[in-house]
Amino acid sequence: MTSSILLRGAHKAITFCQRLGRDARGVAAVEFGLIAPVLLIMMVGVIEATRAVSIDRRFGQVTSLVADLIAREENISSADITSIYGIVDHVMGVWGTDTLKLEIIPVQAHPSDAAIRKVYAATSNRPSYGGAAQKAQCADYSTLSADLMAQGTSVIVVESKFTFTPLFVDSFIPSQVWEDKATLTPRNSCVDFDNNNCVTACFN
Repeated sequence: MTSSILLRGAHKAITFCQRLGRDARGVAAVEFGLIAPVLLIMMVGVIEATRAVSIDRRFGQVTSLVADLIAREENISSADITSIYGIVDHVMGVWGTDTLKLEIIPVQAHPSDAAIRKVYAATSNRPSYGGAAQKAQCADYSTLSADLMAQGTSVIVVESKFTFTPLFVDSFIPSQVWEDKATLTPRNSCVDFDNNNCVTACFN
C-alpha cells in the first residue's frame, strides 16, 4: 500500500511538471520584464545623444556666426554687437542660451614682430554675451598659431562656452562645459571698435 501511494504521488508530480512545462502563460510578461530595462536605457541614450549633437551643432554655429558677422564690418559699435547677440537667441532656438557665454577678442600683431599680439579694443566697445569674462585692452594674446598673423595685421577671435546638462541622467552624468573658438581675418584690414581707425597705444 505504501508503494502504491508513492507511485501515485510520483505520477502526480510528473504530471504536474509536464503540465507546467507546457504552460506558456505569462512568458511574454516575463520576457518583457527582462527586456524593458534594456530598451528604456537604449531609448534614453538615443534621446540624450541626439540632443547633445543638436546642441553642439547650434553652439558651433553661434560661435562662427558671431565671428563672421563682426569680421565683415569696417566699423562696429557696442549697439551693433548687441544686435548681433539678438541673432544668437534665434540660432540656439529651443535649446536656450542660459549657460551660453561669448567673448569677442580683437587681436592685433606688433608692426615689427608678429609674435607679439595684443587685444586692441576697449572692453566697453565690445560687450560680452552671458556674462563672459573679457580680456582687457592691451592684454597679451599669444594662443594663436605662430604663422596665423603677419606683422601689423589683425584677427577677430570669438571664444565661447556652453554648459551642457543631460536631460534624464544628470544624476549619473555630470554637466559638461563645452568650449569653442572661431578666428577670422577681417574683410577689411581691421575692424574698428573704438572709432580710431584701429590705432592702438598697446605697442608703445
